Amino acid sequence: MTVKVHYHISQDRAGLPQDYSGARHFVPCEGQSIEDLARTQLAADYQVPASAIQIGKIEA
Repeated sequence: MTVKVHYHISQDRAGLPQDYSGARHFVPCEGQSIEDLARTQLAADYQVPASAIQIGKIEA
């Protein structure tokens, strides 16, 4: 089962303001919230701090 997570990135890796929104499918893991999983993976993929990722909506 996958869930679709809508997210917003508020800054780039240099700390400059950015306005980017998107959606991605994630496979949930037991024992970890989908928000934490999504925020961690998105921060690593876009090379931004996790605090720059805002989770908007989660669809099953």
